[in-house]
Amino acid sequence: MGKLFGRKDDSVLLGAGTAPAKTMGFSKEYSSLLHNFIIRKYDFSDLAQIKDIKKQLLGRRILILDAKEILKNIDISELKRGIEDIKTFLRNNGGSMGRLGNQYLILTPNAHIKISN
Repeated sequence: MGKLFGRKDDSVLLGAGTAPAKTMGFSKEYSSLLHNFIIRKYDFSDLAQIKDIKKQLLGRRILILDAKEILKNIDISELKRGIEDIKTFLRNNGGSMGRLGNQYLILTPNAHIKISN
């Protein structure tokens, strides 16, 4: 019976001169994309911060929004309008949004990183 599983040479998988330790196991074309993103916690306490949130997303940041303060201090209908503004921005840029528990949202800036709901 032949070998079912075998180890391929790293140079065949990733190209000559690229070790898995340098690419964290990703192929060459995707490893350069992954190294340029920053994950940042963001305290979302006022709708005036939406402009800064968009700026952060354009700067290739993945944001984890802590909405605890804004949930206490603002009318829900206003908050829904603000969230819809962020959703529209994300849709136009290929980003995505997901909820983490009752008070956190996670936002990704573009189509290279998606959130599966």
